[in-house]
Amino acid sequence: MRILIKGGVWKNSEDEVLKAAVMKYGLNNWPRVASLLARKSPKQCKSRWYEWLDPSVKKTEWTREEEEKLLHLAKLFPTQWRTIAPIVGRTAYQCLEHYEKLLDQAQGKDEMDENDPRRLKPGEIDPHPETKPARADPIDMDEDEKEMLSEARARLANTRGKKAKRKAREKQLEEARRLAALQKRRELKAAGISTSRRYKSRKYIDYGEEVPFEAVPPVGFHEVGPEETPRVTMGMANVTLQAVEHRTRLDEERRRRKDDERKLKRLKDENLPEAIDMINKLNDPQQLRKRTALSLPAPQLNDEELEAIVKMGADAAALQAESADTSTAGLVQSYGDTPGATPVRTPRRPDPVLLEAQVQAGVTPREEVASMLGSMTPGGVTPGATPGATPNPLAQTPGLRGATAGLTPNPLLGQTPGPGGTPGPGGAGKGLRDGLALNQDEELEQMPDRIRKANQRMQMQAALGSLPAPMNEVEISMPDLMEEEADSQAPLEEDAADADKRRAQEEQKRLEIERQKQSQPVKLGLPRPVQTQMMIFESAASQAGEVLEGPKHLLQQAEVLLHEEMGAMVTRDAVLFPVKGAKPPKKAPPAGIDFSLEELKSAGELLEEELQAFAQDAGGGQNSEVAVQAAFEESTSEPYVFLPSAKRYVDGRRLGRKERAESARHKFEIVDSHHQKESKKSKKMEEKMERLLGGYMTKARQALLHIRKLSEERETVAIETEVFQTLRAREEKAILSRVEELRDQVEHEKQRNLKLQNRYKALKVLQKQIDDKLQ
Repeated sequence: MRILIKGGVWKNSEDEVLKAAVMKYGLNNWPRVASLLARKSPKQCKSRWYEWLDPSVKKTEWTREEEEKLLHLAKLFPTQWRTIAPIVGRTAYQCLEHYEKLLDQAQGKDEMDENDPRRLKPGEIDPHPETKPARADPIDMDEDEKEMLSEARARLANTRGKKAKRKAREKQLEEARRLAALQKRRELKAAGISTSRRYKSRKYIDYGEEVPFEAVPPVGFHEVGPEETPRVTMGMANVTLQAVEHRTRLDEERRRRKDDERKLKRLKDENLPEAIDMINKLNDPQQLRKRTALSLPAPQLNDEELEAIVKMGADAAALQAESADTSTAGLVQSYGDTPGATPVRTPRRPDPVLLEAQVQAGVTPREEVASMLGSMTPGGVTPGATPGATPNPLAQTPGLRGATAGLTPNPLLGQTPGPGGTPGPGGAGKGLRDGLALNQDEELEQMPDRIRKANQRMQMQAALGSLPAPMNEVEISMPDLMEEEADSQAPLEEDAADADKRRAQEEQKRLEIERQKQSQPVKLGLPRPVQTQMMIFESAASQAGEVLEGPKHLLQQAEVLLHEEMGAMVTRDAVLFPVKGAKPPKKAPPAGIDFSLEELKSAGELLEEELQAFAQDAGGGQNSEVAVQAAFEESTSEPYVFLPSAKRYVDGRRLGRKERAESARHKFEIVDSHHQKESKKSKKMEEKMERLLGGYMTKARQALLHIRKLSEERETVAIETEVFQTLRAREEKAILSRVEELRDQVEHEKQRNLKLQNRYKALKVLQKQIDDKLQ
């Protein structure tokens, strides 16, 4: 009998069968997955998947950051590789194997020795075959392997079984339910009925119940400026609290990582092959080594500016060479290249991985490594970064930055020899650009003021005494400067907010002045004509063609001028201030005279005086309004009509029968077209209201029916209540007589029972006497 022990090295065919089985049965049904592999157990299948075949397993080279993290976590959690693996991002066996490799490198071992106990001896079985690459399939397979492949192919290709049909039917029913629910919500929304969700999301704001970012005005009456008027900031309508508080990059990365894990989990549940392909693409080394475009910042100086700087430096050097003089050379400090400075190199960065591995292998003491690493030793779970930096000579200790102690002073660099000389670039405590000793030393700052001033005076005298003798005498006459006025002050620059406020106030004043200059119909919001050429601004005499003489002629001319000005004002108001929703006239407005507010005010006062005088002449001022109303009704009793043939309004009293019929027909057509337009508009509004309020109207009708039904039930209940109340009153009256009758019956029964008891007692005594006699 042949005994088959499950296990051993994995082959390519077994890996492919395992992948297909995982795609079909998932990651929680390992016995069914292992039933497709004759030589592997469920535990081995699960281990093979999570240790090698899972697309999330990284098989790339270890980076320096991963190695540092591995060594640091191995120090914190010794032998706890299951805990270390998810933090590093590798499997537990990978962490253990690489950790042992690092320890071998720290001890100077490149490969395993022949006597190493970890090396497999001939005949030994690999204890971890799940973590090794698959072996190629032989050309001639065994019968068992061929049978296993055929069975797996048949089982995996079976999509017509009962379970597959049931799954397809359930999926189809779920899709039908989803579409039905979606159609129902859409129909309810189109009918104007809003359906509330079963649960309330805490992450978002319910705009139907709350007012987001509501700014409540303060209580009480007070005057505030336009900039302090509380307004709702529409730009902040969709801003969350995290965005206002500025999320940190770590929180944002954590949130995105969780979203990726959730999306990947959902993709695995819905479409596992696509999820595996996507993870394989992400872990593909070719994708990782893909080069991206180099992104460099824009240069601060272009080629033309660099050439200009070089030319300026050359011109300055040439000018200095032309005016070189030994008597004045020491008064100017050289700001060229720093003398004596040598280019620095970035020191080699220590390898913390190798040092930590040597410590954990026991090769190097930890105290020595701590002194070498210094502040690079991490203090938490994740190792800290160890960036390299190029030394900065300007950031070093003064007196040690590219200088040599005991340099010979150079008079050409502004260093005066002697005990009181000015120290040059080699002096301790001075900067590289402080050749003239403009900065004070710390020792001088700690001296008392009297001693420091005496020292400075002595140094100044020694410096002036070492100057060469003058060769030429120069006399300078200073011009007389005009005394500036003490009270003169430079004008302050106006703030931008004050300037905006001032301009807003000026614009408001200008608009107010323009509003005051407008005519009374515009101020009162009265309608303006759309077609000004149809307006009539003629007197009755002008329309009749009469020619007056004498004073009446002058009055007629004044009336003509008044009508012309009135027509110009109406046309200007119609063009410049059209009615909202109406198309303004196309003709240009007539030019008018721009009167000032004082002129308009004086004209208004003059017109008011004239009106009062006219009212006094008409009726003494008591019935002026009544007279104006009567005159208005008299003027409108014979209205002007529009004549289509003349395309203007004319006096209806001067028209014939034909013209009146034409005007009436035109008026009817206008009214009819307006009626049709309004009817179409009302019909559209009715249809729209029917669509929007159809559901509400249906509910209202149902509510009316329900109210009518409740009203009928209420009437019925009221009648029954009244009947029962009447019955109760009658019963309360009849209950007394019934109680008395029942009491009489009870007494009668008591008397009857008492009589019967007495008779029974007498008969008993008689029976006893008879029995005694018979005995």
